[in-house]
Amino acid sequence: MSVEIVRDLRGLHSSIARYRNGPLNTAASLAIVPTMGAIHEAHEKLIIEAKRNANIVLATIFVNPMQFGENEDFNKYPKSEEEDIKRLSDVGCDIIYIPTIENIYPEGFDLTINVPKLSSVLCGKKRPNHFEGVSTIVAKLLLQSGADYAVFGEKDYQQLLIIKSLVKNLDIPCQILPIETIRDTNGLAISSRNKYLNAASKVIANNINKIMKSAINQYKKTDIQTTIKFVESNLLSVGIENIDYIEIRDNNNLSVIDNNDKSNARLFIAVYIENTRLIDNIKL
Repeated sequence: MSVEIVRDLRGLHSSIARYRNGPLNTAASLAIVPTMGAIHEAHEKLIIEAKRNANIVLATIFVNPMQFGENEDFNKYPKSEEEDIKRLSDVGCDIIYIPTIENIYPEGFDLTINVPKLSSVLCGKKRPNHFEGVSTIVAKLLLQSGADYAVFGEKDYQQLLIIKSLVKNLDIPCQILPIETIRDTNGLAISSRNKYLNAASKVIANNINKIMKSAINQYKKTDIQTTIKFVESNLLSVGIENIDYIEIRDNNNLSVIDNNDKSNARLFIAVYIENTRLIDNIKL
């Protein structure tokens, strides 16, 4: 079967039923890869991982207004539906769900999902209500699709932990499959927002992963605060002056850790290069 494009909930359910009742059977497993479009290599790797684990692969394209704050880039977020469909189809996606805002948030919609402890730190401090928007849309997509698996990248590590938590606490029967951050040849974490970087900004951004890698050895030799200062000075030295945060937190629950716990630490950073916000993380 060629890729099916569906744009409403009835179409989604019908398409999944056709796959399960057609060439497959009712026991066929379904994996979902939620995206906001602007499909790139990292999304393609998520689709490939989904295909490794399930019989049917569903990708969603929905730029979720609920997770954008005031003065953020919702209206200019990159959109390229025709190209997105081709790229998703080429890597073996079976169904692409492209709902409208009205499909997802009909008139009178009045609900949000909050995972408060995990959402109150790191990006959650600077982007209020962002993770409520993420949690709400992911919960809706998992429930709408009935997916057995959902694939997410570790670049948005805080988001990954939040989604794992909401699935566990809401008893949603879906297994979350994480994959390591996908990087370009220079080590920069691949993101849709990288399109905003001009050539000079891209050269600067290429230093982020190198600095994080060097922080691993620094942390082994010293402590948390010294490592954070090391990362900060290195970011400043390459021209990254607008630093949102540099933090070292517990790899499993984002809690504050002490210097005696060297085995379970992860470095998180968020910076602005020109007007583009980039996030990244690495296990120390």
